[in-house]
Amino acid sequence: MADGDLTSTELDLAFDFSRSESGGWRDAAGALQIAAPGVARFDHDPVGKPLGLLITPGVELGGADRCTVDPLILPIDLLDTEAPGARNVTVFHRFDTGSGEQRRACYSRNVTATIDALLRQAGHHIELGVVRGHRPNVDGFIHFRGEQWLVPAPLTVGGAVIGTSPVLGDGAGHQLIVCGAEPDAGG
Repeated sequence: MADGDLTSTELDLAFDFSRSESGGWRDAAGALQIAAPGVARFDHDPVGKPLGLLITPGVELGGADRCTVDPLILPIDLLDTEAPGARNVTVFHRFDTGSGEQRRACYSRNVTATIDALLRQAGHHIELGVVRGHRPNVDGFIHFRGEQWLVPAPLTVGGAVIGTSPVLGDGAGHQLIVCGAEPDAGG
């Protein structure tokens, strides 16, 4: 996204979006609207400030918003499964779950699975970006384009990594969200 909202047309080109039920949102004038099933909601606050792509859980099983990235929009070298380190990326995600805007940076070796996992979170998705390589982690933050992006702490219980999108270390101080991908042999 450059200088503004991602449009519905751009969303349709880059992502597969679905929702089996109608859902409320606010338009650019701050007026309440109802989106038809399967229509993405680019929500605004009551005075019309853009809040981002709204993802909410459904009222019934299977009724939630679903948004997945189309891997064909990504450069082929980010999807490389052969060359060690070729798939190393840093994924930047700005979102708000209702408790304030957050900026996170996730190291990954499986870019599509990481983006899909981030987009499954309920809230307003404001910005999503990917750059090649693992950007330097300085005291738990990655500095990128004049902003600090938090590197999330590992999710553990009793010292064991948990969750469907495990956060793992690569032995060099990077925390990796690998989403089922195998770490490179060197990490």
